Amino acid sequence: MPSQDIQEIRFLKNIGLLMTYQCQVQCPHCIIQAGPHRTEQMSLEDAYDWIKQIAAYRNGFIKVLSLTGGEPFFNIQRLKLMSDFAKERGLYVSAVTNGYWASTVEKAINILKSLPSLMMLQISTDKYHQESIPFDRVRNAMLACDACDLPFTISICTENENDPDYQKTLTEVSEFVDPRVIFSAITFKAGRALQLDTDHNYETSITPPISSCGAGGAPIVFPNGQIVACIGPIIDLKTPHPLRLGNLMQNSIEEILDQAESNVVLHAIRIWGPKFLINLVREAGLESELPEKYISGSVCHACYELMANPKIVDFLMNLQNDSDLTHKVAYARIFYLNEPEMALDLGLQLERG
Repeated sequence: MPSQDIQEIRFLKNIGLLMTYQCQVQCPHCIIQAGPHRTEQMSLEDAYDWIKQIAAYRNGFIKVLSLTGGEPFFNIQRLKLMSDFAKERGLYVSAVTNGYWASTVEKAINILKSLPSLMMLQISTDKYHQESIPFDRVRNAMLACDACDLPFTISICTENENDPDYQKTLTEVSEFVDPRVIFSAITFKAGRALQLDTDHNYETSITPPISSCGAGGAPIVFPNGQIVACIGPIIDLKTPHPLRLGNLMQNSIEEILDQAESNVVLHAIRIWGPKFLINLVREAGLESELPEKYISGSVCHACYELMANPKIVDFLMNLQNDSDLTHKVAYARIFYLNEPEMALDLGLQLERG
């Protein structure tokens, strides 16, 4: 059986572009260590090429392009160029932001009106962001979105959902929006967050979380061309693992995403969560390689621990050659996620064989 809270997010309907590592602020929990000192960004030439490939993939199969960073609003002109280019090619364009630019409601409305191709915002706010960005700016951004009829969601990070600062932010946000558009995530010790002395804030368990992963259906493209299955803490890993899907400097979007359709490890995580793979690791006699404790409610932590261990990664890579598991995953994708592509491809391969 899959996780009881499996999210039926169709694979590859949403792809992200990490536009820039630049950000006006230097949040202490940032996985990619963004900040004003970072200069790396996706070139317009690469962005246009990759957006064209994304829009053309399977004759428009991909619907949403999410522009993220760093802070996409760091350079509003580049954000406009990329979002306009994507919309002209039929993509629904969203962007992630910390809302720093919304110093007043009026200014925020004018900025949003200057970006007519943006169709949705994801606004981040929490105790980490609020060290540099007052909540008033997030409030102004929300009010501006309402004035411009622009849908938005709110993202809040915390080490513990019982934390008073998290509860305060949640209460503040709830005064303006439907709770259904508020999404919470457990902060993870990766990137700049490794420097935080916050281990004592986490609730831990000897058993991994049972949740499936809804984020694994939306890959992210980095300025260097690397494509990773999600924008979770695994992006901080420098060593190979099954969720590093390929690099656009070497292969096309089509080649990389077609191969991702048969990525057994990725789809097992999407259907059953990392706990499923942890059980396989135990059965293979590698239990000593597993962590003694897991962060409660954090699928990302369990997944990261798998991908960070070279011995476990070797085991997971070999699972790609397990035909029984491959068929199980393929048909589970049909049954639980309504995704027939992997099974159809297996059928074609079997017919050729």
